[in-house]
Amino acid sequence: MDIPKILLVCSEATEKEIKNIISLSPNNFRIIDVCRSGNDGLRRASILLPDVVVTEYTLTDMKGFDIAEKIEELNLCPTIIVTNPSQSAYIDDLKKDSINIFCITKPLHNLVLLHTIELAVRLSHKFYSIKQKVQSLEYQLEERKNVDIARGILMKKFHLDEAQAYKNLQKKAMDSGRTINDIAKTIIKMFEFIDKK
Repeated sequence: MDIPKILLVCSEATEKEIKNIISLSPNNFRIIDVCRSGNDGLRRASILLPDVVVTEYTLTDMKGFDIAEKIEELNLCPTIIVTNPSQSAYIDDLKKDSINIFCITKPLHNLVLLHTIELAVRLSHKFYSIKQKVQSLEYQLEERKNVDIARGILMKKFHLDEAQAYKNLQKKAMDSGRTINDIAKTIIKMFEFIDKK
């Protein structure tokens, strides 16, 4: 796995504290940028695509949970919010519906911060991998459905058997350099248009 990239959105004092903890760590983490405001943090997160954002609860222009919520909405990466004990109660509701928002309280403990970063990055990578597999399965199901419909159209319109209709789809895909799914969708749309006339 590549060295996890961290974006900090915090005050100068918290930046120094986090950098000190990370510099003493045997783990490989790389701080790629530091922002003081939530809006700047959001912009940098969408450009730099870090593995995790560590933000304070109170920023100059917004609350830490606002930036965490927006980062999750954009599906960028996990967010760790650093709070004091009284502030952490405010983000409990937000965390209930999220697997990408973590909260740790001050004072920062080396192991807690480092383990939370590791956990956030690992969960994020696992979630991304599962999401890719789901999208691949959804595409395969869509392709199978479209091919079945297009094959049925070809069988009906041109009096072909199932194997001939499928070979016809394959040949059109190969000849045009397109996927069989694209050809199937084109045939479905074309005959829908013809049938409507």
